[in-house]
Amino acid sequence: MNATPFSDQLGVASAVKMCRSVVIKGLEALVIESLFAARMYVAEDKVLESLAVSFPGMGWADHLPDYLISRVAEHGHRRAVEMREVAQTLRHVGIEPVMALATAQCQEQLIGKMAKRKLAFDSAKRFSRRSLSDAAVSPRRRSGPDK
Repeated sequence: MNATPFSDQLGVASAVKMCRSVVIKGLEALVIESLFAARMYVAEDKVLESLAVSFPGMGWADHLPDYLISRVAEHGHRRAVEMREVAQTLRHVGIEPVMALATAQCQEQLIGKMAKRKLAFDSAKRFSRRSLSDAAVSPRRRSGPDK
């Protein structure tokens, strides 16, 4: 182990980790909500194309969406618990943890849907957000060809 001092102030390293989690895990939650809904409207490819134009170089047309959603599918319960701890940390400094709590709820919902439908993350198989979306979300409005 190569431990490196981060700060001479107590709590700074933890604060960095927790504040970073608001962005990273929040992005995961946004992608789940957006792409699962877009898939039901047969608009997923257009949403991803638009994101690739707005945020070029991030991998929207490639690996990024699957990667972000796979993290929740694999570790969602633990990550939701962490986001509730982040919420407590934010409250401690007077920040209302709207996004942290919404992120925890989104991650818990996906894990709950997976459990209800007996879907399990399998690290030995290639992850597909499309397959997970199709299996986890009821196709209430879905129309058009399977993509």
